[in-house]
Amino acid sequence: MTETTDEIREHLFDKLAETAESIRQGGAMDDEQLAAAFLGVGVTVSARAFGPVQAAEWLRDIADQIERRDERLREAGE
Repeated sequence: MTETTDEIREHLFDKLAETAESIRQGGAMDDEQLAAAFLGVGVTVSARAFGPVQAAEWLRDIADQIERRDERLREAGE
């Protein structure tokens, strides 16, 4: 069976979300610690697969998405 990129991403997201919830419920890490750990894994994978410049770009993209989400939430609250 050939999986599409979207199916692979969805599967990975589901597994990561399941793992995060298990860690959170077990009290091993809070949300900020989980986010930092997952970002660390993402940076490591990105740097090894694509190099440090692409890893930096990946982090910038995440920061941009966070800022856009924050702006949308502020606009919705006004």
